[in-house]
Amino acid sequence: MRIAIDYAPAIRQGAGIGRYTRSLVSAVAQRLGDDEELVLWYARDAEPEDPPSWDNGRVQLRRVPLPERVLTGAWHRLHAPVRLEHLIGSVDVVHGPDFVIPPTSAPAVVTIHDLSYIVTPEYAHPALRRYLMQAVPRALERAAGIIAVSETTAADLVEHYSAPRERITVIPNGVDPRFQPPAPDEIHRVHAQLEVRRPYFLTVGTIEPRKNHRTILTAFEKVYAAHPEVSLLIVGRHGWLADPIVADIDAAARKLPVRLLSRIDDRLLPGLYAGSTALVYPSWYEGFGLPVVEAMASGAAVITSDHGALAEVAGDAALLVPAGDADKLAEQMCRVLEDDALRDELVRRGRERAAQFTWEAAADAHLALYRRVRAER
Repeated sequence: MRIAIDYAPAIRQGAGIGRYTRSLVSAVAQRLGDDEELVLWYARDAEPEDPPSWDNGRVQLRRVPLPERVLTGAWHRLHAPVRLEHLIGSVDVVHGPDFVIPPTSAPAVVTIHDLSYIVTPEYAHPALRRYLMQAVPRALERAAGIIAVSETTAADLVEHYSAPRERITVIPNGVDPRFQPPAPDEIHRVHAQLEVRRPYFLTVGTIEPRKNHRTILTAFEKVYAAHPEVSLLIVGRHGWLADPIVADIDAAARKLPVRLLSRIDDRLLPGLYAGSTALVYPSWYEGFGLPVVEAMASGAAVITSDHGALAEVAGDAALLVPAGDADKLAEQMCRVLEDDALRDELVRRGRERAAQFTWEAAADAHLALYRRVRAER
């Protein structure tokens, strides 16, 4: 069975769906059956800088001789009937890991990560929202299998698109194995390299309205008034409408110990997580919330939103707060800062919770779905 996966997100996107695609492909590549192979396709202008390699000889990287913008326009805006097979050869199953699938005669699977562009349209980029509003319904209609990364996303698909629940398979994201509690010397090395001092609260995520940085800043000002020894570290690349949020962060940094790290090596994240007092992640909406389980796996306490996928993923291993309630968030931040026993208990529960999310299990579930949709063809 030849399984074709769109590898462009793995090349184009550093976090989020890019990390999902890279991690999934790596895990699937190691768990292929004897008669299975992967074909990873990408546009000619999305050449990977450091092409991955697998030693089993059953993973192919296929460069499509068209730029990504042309492919996206032709397939998902103009609906041109240029099948994927014309560009990469015959395949048995096609997987679109980023909301859309190309024209193909093979059974197709699509991953829907969230419906933020519908549930919280005020936080979605207008051009991206218009594109997804057009492309996602067509993908759902054509897909033989639909993957949702959480029960929350599955429920959203049923509510907003009347997607048949029997065609939706919930496959949670996994946690990369490198996210585990580092040794004390490693935490010290990371802190020294980034010039970070304890105690600090940490938030990780793209700088964009949906991540709710303004509530974090307001809450931290209240925490700092009671605990002037603590600082706030914000890690994330600039996203849509980042400029006014960055301006708020800069303004806060002029009067409070607030620091923004826009770009850091992902390999430093486990040490940052583990060294923090807690990860603070009160996002307005997420389809999964990977930083929550990454932090838990690394040995950090977590404070996150009390609704949707974040509450689903965190379970009883985090402190949950209403997303827009800065007073409640500040209260819980102070609790973790002041109560070592509470923090230790959250760390213990978090590690147990994070252990439930592995890419090996996700890969097995994806492969089972690929095999099923092919058999049902």
